[in-house]
Amino acid sequence: MRLSGFAGILFALVLLAVAAHETSAQDRISLGITTKTGSTGLPFVIAEEKGFFKSEGLNAVSVVMQNQVVVNGVVARQVDYGGTFSNFVGAALSGLPVRIVMAVMDGSDHYLVTSPNIKRVEDLKGKKFGISSFGGTPHSEAVMILRKYGMNPEKDVTFLQIGGSSSRYTALDSGAIDAAMLVPPFNKLAAKRGFNEILSFNEIMSIPLGGLTVHTQRIKEKPDEIVRMIKAMLKGVNYIRNNQAEILAMMASKWGIKEADVREGIYRDIVGIYTRNGVASDETMKNVIQLVRDTRKSKDDLGLSDVVDWSFAKKAQAELKIR
Repeated sequence: MRLSGFAGILFALVLLAVAAHETSAQDRISLGITTKTGSTGLPFVIAEEKGFFKSEGLNAVSVVMQNQVVVNGVVARQVDYGGTFSNFVGAALSGLPVRIVMAVMDGSDHYLVTSPNIKRVEDLKGKKFGISSFGGTPHSEAVMILRKYGMNPEKDVTFLQIGGSSSRYTALDSGAIDAAMLVPPFNKLAAKRGFNEILSFNEIMSIPLGGLTVHTQRIKEKPDEIVRMIKAMLKGVNYIRNNQAEILAMMASKWGIKEADVREGIYRDIVGIYTRNGVASDETMKNVIQLVRDTRKSKDDLGLSDVVDWSFAKKAQAELKIR
């Protein structure tokens, strides 16, 4: 069948539109994170909203999902990048084909927050402890804290998988759980409502938090893309560090923190633990690996090179001239 001149042009335009849509979808990069609210999600939000991904020629979109869903998505190659940490350490130690290529935080910003009637860690016996997922960072941290205070994590508390920090805060506020590891601003919001900040996990151990993880096949297929993703994230972290007034305004408008002193306290707490080069030290990585091993009771003999690959972060910092 022959098309008239106008119909032929129209048909060609439709084909072009379809091709453009398919190319756009094909080029879209999915980044799985557990929350867009709070300190953990902030670097990802800034990198996306301030155009740092686009400045690196990337069509990256952050998608909020459960911690373990992020891991499963990356392993199945349905999610391109994972923005969580401990679960991926566990996945790598289990022999799954993933590598952490960037650390976003040099320390943990997690706080143990409990209901008003719980004043000490020991008071958690027989209580419900909300976590993101079994094997995730909040779970691993909770296990370490309980053991340090002479408790048996398997018998003395009941762990409930709740989801990200905002979901854990809601569950704590409603009385559905008695304790949770929360990140800013949720720990401060809880404290304002009479809940107790028992301790910061940094008082127990120094571990990296948040980052970028990819499937090992993507390392082979798109090494340049990985470097550009890390560059965008480093630009985002640098923006947080150098634009305090705007970040404080974001805390007010998007996080709902109206009190200026609380916002400033949160900013002081988090800005110092954001990475400068995307690489976690061997010491903190060994800490988190041991933490995950203890939580999962695994006895693998894998090393750092089976969990992380810092070569892309080092290339990114060289291109950005970070010292």
